[in-house]
Amino acid sequence: MKKLLIVLFSIFAMANANAATLTADAGWSEFDFSGTGSAWTDTFTFTITQASTLTVTDAFQSGDIFEVFAGASSLGLTSTPTGVLGQQISSNYDAAAASSDWSTGMWTFLAGTYTISGIVFDSPFNFGSAALRLDTGVSAVPVPAALFLFAPALLGFLGLRRKVTTIA
Repeated sequence: MKKLLIVLFSIFAMANANAATLTADAGWSEFDFSGTGSAWTDTFTFTITQASTLTVTDAFQSGDIFEVFAGASSLGLTSTPTGVLGQQISSNYDAAAASSDWSTGMWTFLAGTYTISGIVFDSPFNFGSAALRLDTGVSAVPVPAALFLFAPALLGFLGLRRKVTTIA
């Protein structure tokens, strides 16, 4: 029941949030937040014509975790930070996103128009700042060369299965 109330409160709070346009490949866009259950102070909209990656990261003091939304759909939570609670990094978002000491999440979007918002899922503090960025140029995941080494083994297993079936 408590989680339902937090979600409902957050949805109403998001309706009053500031709207900001997120520009692809323009670097980090900062947002502020209050304690656990609060909505981000901003919602972010963007339109992309190619696959892009959205990165959300905490900074300043380690310990905050966010739930990220595209419209009304939850994309999931940012990672659980492994660093010392309250560890300082200031606003170095690149370093925070590259370190497991700070909470970070990454999601890939296809071409389209999106509205991104979030709530504070967990925070040991009563306020803070974090940031997100949108990067284009996401390439398809390459097939590792080792995958082709599995083909002969797979064919061997299929042949073995056929031989066992004909014997019985």
